[in-house]
Amino acid sequence: MPAIDYHLIFVDDDQDYLLFIDAAMSAKLTREKNSSRLKLHYLSSAPEAFALIHELNGKNEKIAVIVTDQKMSDMTGIELLEQTNTLIPKAFKVLLTAYGTLESAKYAINNNLLDQYITKPIEDPDNFAVLINNALNVYRSREEKDKAEEEVKNYILELEEKNQKIKIMHRATEKIAHLAQGFKKLDLEAVFGLIIEKLPDLFNAQYASLFLLNKENNSLDMVRSNFLNEAYRKPMENLSATPMMVALRENRIIVIPDIKRSDSFTFLGKESLGDACIIIPFAIGNDENTTGDILGNTVEIRGVLNLGRIENMESEDIVFYSASLIQNLMGINILNANLYQKTTRMALIDGLTGLYNKQVFQEFLSKDREFSERSSVPFYLALLDIDDFKKINDTYGHLVGDEILKKLGAIFLRSARKSDIIARFGGEEFAWIIHNCQAEECFNGLERVRNEICSIIFPQSISLSVSIGLSQYFPNSHDSIENLINRADVAMYEAKAAGKNRTIMSREIDFLGCRSDNTNLSN
Repeated sequence: MPAIDYHLIFVDDDQDYLLFIDAAMSAKLTREKNSSRLKLHYLSSAPEAFALIHELNGKNEKIAVIVTDQKMSDMTGIELLEQTNTLIPKAFKVLLTAYGTLESAKYAINNNLLDQYITKPIEDPDNFAVLINNALNVYRSREEKDKAEEEVKNYILELEEKNQKIKIMHRATEKIAHLAQGFKKLDLEAVFGLIIEKLPDLFNAQYASLFLLNKENNSLDMVRSNFLNEAYRKPMENLSATPMMVALRENRIIVIPDIKRSDSFTFLGKESLGDACIIIPFAIGNDENTTGDILGNTVEIRGVLNLGRIENMESEDIVFYSASLIQNLMGINILNANLYQKTTRMALIDGLTGLYNKQVFQEFLSKDREFSERSSVPFYLALLDIDDFKKINDTYGHLVGDEILKKLGAIFLRSARKSDIIARFGGEEFAWIIHNCQAEECFNGLERVRNEICSIIFPQSISLSVSIGLSQYFPNSHDSIENLINRADVAMYEAKAAGKNRTIMSREIDFLGCRSDNTNLSN
């Protein structure tokens, strides 16, 4: 434990007297005691003492004792004590005075400026040293007493605050309890809808809009509103002075009972807010007690609910505590729905590439086959395999291989149309369902992707190529998913055998368009 410095200040314009005091202190006062160090200061004028006290006080040093002569040329001792009393209220204060100035000492004691006075001259230096040592102990006792009183005071305040909070929260909870039951939804859009439809009534608000923080775009995105028809995105730097950005940044509920008199904020859509508004921020997942976690990936939800056109606003206590309950209600339900959405997505998506996994892809194939049979509209399946991928893994290691797979997944997602379905079909094999196009268009699109892959430099300066096999599902011809996959697989291996880095169509595809006959493809 580091030593604590205690400062003792002696002020007298008589240098001989200061030397006398120094001798008494040096001989009798222990300067090392209970892990503390005593620092003695001898000053010959009140201004010097005043300056030192200011300096030490500014550094939060402990001034334990001040001893000052009453009669000095520039200032009396009592004047010095009066001017420094608020700076060092706990210091033990001693006044050196002659018999003729005892009235001054009495005045100082009566006004709580003085703890003790000593008449001059000091007859016994030993007794004086003992007095100063006792004064130091009194200072320490005052510190301990103040600390204990502060702890008791804080404890009482804490209890009072908790009791008051319990009462107000109980009233607020009665209003919200029924509503909270309806929030147990796992669909994110349904949660957004409940927030906008139900929460405004708790605050007598007519208008509500919900924003979520978009970290990728550094913006606030409106996800739902009951008065704005079009969703919009605002860059956060353009919102810095708005109440919703302040609320989000400081995680602070903002209540503005009179918008017209509020000069602290810049409002968006001020005409829609009416006379009063409430901004409720929520942040869930930013500490270990509220973090949503999916396989080590922390999920954080941050946003704000804006409420406007509020009539007959309740007292601020009820508003703030109701809003605090709403913070948790919104944040937790949005987080839960978000986690459910992400967890559901994880069951569908390959974690490395971001593409669908094989199981889900098979389900898409089955549904597309059913639709194709009903509508007589064909679709295409492409199988893509990375050329010489085993050699890459053996040479550079699986971590580099994983980076390549991840980058390929991003290329495929970027290249696909909205109607396309892409999946990681095996280790280095990918599958692609393509709708609504002719064979030539489909072939040319795959060639563009293949050429793009050839032009990209992958990690470790690796050049990559893929071999692609393309097949077509023929409705009303006894075709099957197994045959469709097999034809694409055969075409892909033909591409490998022909030298790799090429796209080959299954022989059954009529390059000029879909077959018009009902050829049996079951064999």
